[in-house]
Amino acid sequence: MEWYVLLSVALAAVVAAVLLFTLAPAIIIDRAVFGSRQDKREKFKYFTPEDFSLNTEVIPVSYCGVNLYANIYTVKPIEECGAVVVFAHGFGAGTSSYMTEIAHFAKCGYAVVAADAYGCNNSAGKNIKGFYAGAEAVIAAYIAVKSEKRLKDKKVVLVGHSWGAYSVAAACGKVKADGVVSISGFNAPAQCLCDQLKHMGALGKTYAPLLHGWFWLFNIFKFGACGNTKAVNAVKKSGTKALAIHGKKDKTVPLKHSFAKLAEGAGAQVVMSADKRHNPYNTVAAEAQLASLTGAHNFANGEEEKAYYASFDWQAATEEDAEVMAVIDRFIANA
Repeated sequence: MEWYVLLSVALAAVVAAVLLFTLAPAIIIDRAVFGSRQDKREKFKYFTPEDFSLNTEVIPVSYCGVNLYANIYTVKPIEECGAVVVFAHGFGAGTSSYMTEIAHFAKCGYAVVAADAYGCNNSAGKNIKGFYAGAEAVIAAYIAVKSEKRLKDKKVVLVGHSWGAYSVAAACGKVKADGVVSISGFNAPAQCLCDQLKHMGALGKTYAPLLHGWFWLFNIFKFGACGNTKAVNAVKKSGTKALAIHGKKDKTVPLKHSFAKLAEGAGAQVVMSADKRHNPYNTVAAEAQLASLTGAHNFANGEEEKAYYASFDWQAATEEDAEVMAVIDRFIANA
């Protein structure tokens, strides 16, 4: 056999090995992150609209052939609300994890439209599909707002946190909102997934760059050309007025890959919170309280675990930073 044939076979074997070495882990990770539902944690407490005396009204939001669980939250008649806030949640228990923020905007006089994304909390779906599915849920909610006669002529501002922050920014490429507020948002889906791998230490940091291309391709397969929409590009191209808020100590969404950092040169109003982590709309004390909840615990038995969650100060863990919320309020009012 000629040497060049042997070389070709050897190179093909190396390429096949590299592909197998990266493709299999990429598939496993993608399925681990997106292949299941996001529901409430059994032991956690979630505030309800009743806790804040909110009025709720179902609004039909259609996505993938099913109706997402979506409501209009208000404290006064919808007709009297000054604007509409379409709120998008992050990973976790859907809108239930953000009832404090939803209540805040409702008490500011806005009609808040919030939907559980596909595969989240009260919405249908066996899994959450991928990051861009959040943007599609925001687009569906916006369409629902424009189809509701009491809301369609009002100003619409999109507000989201974390995954929801990406969702509202990416949705700007498809809808004409009056403003968008990104809190702790990432810019690019594939890069965000790679950043999560880096938390695994040296192995994760080594593997992440090798898997980026596969994550990018998976997004194309799932959502077509929109699957890798960059949040900053979508907002910039649409000309939507934007506010970005990010904590400099955020380890979930690294500052260098955040919407806030990359939007600084794209005309967005940017607020960097020096002492905050991934929930900059909360106080520093609240973030610390929340970190203690989600950190590692070594309970001696089930009773000790039950007692811990029963005595946890959920109110303290959701205390909002009045100054940060005031910045958001002013932005919405002037959008």
